[in-house]
Amino acid sequence: MATAPTFTPPQQPGTALQVTAAAVLAASAGVCYYLAAQPAAQGGLAFLLLGLLLTAPLPLLLYGAYALRQAVYAVNRDRLVLQWGWWVEEIPMQAITWVQTADALETPLPLPRARWPGNLTGERQSGGLTYTFMASQPQGLVVIATEHRRYVISPTDPAAFLEAVRRAAEEGSLETVLSASHRPTRWLNAIWNDPLARALLLAAWGVTLAAVLWSSLAASSLAPSRGAPADDRAVLLAAAAVLFQGLNAGLGLFAYQSPLRRAMAYLIWLTGALAAAGFLASVGVVLLGGAG
Repeated sequence: MATAPTFTPPQQPGTALQVTAAAVLAASAGVCYYLAAQPAAQGGLAFLLLGLLLTAPLPLLLYGAYALRQAVYAVNRDRLVLQWGWWVEEIPMQAITWVQTADALETPLPLPRARWPGNLTGERQSGGLTYTFMASQPQGLVVIATEHRRYVISPTDPAAFLEAVRRAAEEGSLETVLSASHRPTRWLNAIWNDPLARALLLAAWGVTLAAVLWSSLAASSLAPSRGAPADDRAVLLAAAAVLFQGLNAGLGLFAYQSPLRRAMAYLIWLTGALAAAGFLASVGVVLLGGAG
């Protein structure tokens, strides 16, 4: 049996840009956390907030780079399979009405509002149609049309992709298949419906939230008369707890996708729950010790 042809989107400079941006943000956030942790720092909380602000885009950029490296467009006589990271779209060949390059369209495509090099993904509504983008750049786009949806991709070789689709259509389908859409949110639903995973994550984030609230209240209103150093250290500990839990949840999610690594995901999240309790205890020691 012949191997179904597969195509990938252009991965440079999108991968390099996203990884570089993530590295710059991480380094800048690290400097902010270092300055906030200095005992004599002026505006320590401001540095902390700036560090958290710089950290926030990191998961998006890192996942964007990962998704781009995993992106593939597979063609066979029964279906097209479009994969972008954890996002997979399966389109029956019988449902496709036409396929052509975006340059051949009479009207320009409604591109996603949020986009950057290496990430042209998401959905837009226009003219009663849904445009689903799984592309890395606005150049060399190919549009796959079904009755109510347009899928937009960016194979490195658009002409070869169009030829592969033409040949697959000429061969004819061997079986009747249905459209399927697998979004990253399906893993969130699976985790929420898993009692053990849900309990571990809720425990970790619940205790972490308690540490954040306790330290924030102490820094803002509970002890205005005894100075800020202990309160600031408690806030820094709470911020570190949030960052750790974010990393912990992400690592667990990667492991959870594979049944063979699911036990590892539980262990990662158990570690997060125990670490959250340790962070809360550390906040307590700092605040109560400062009160003494």
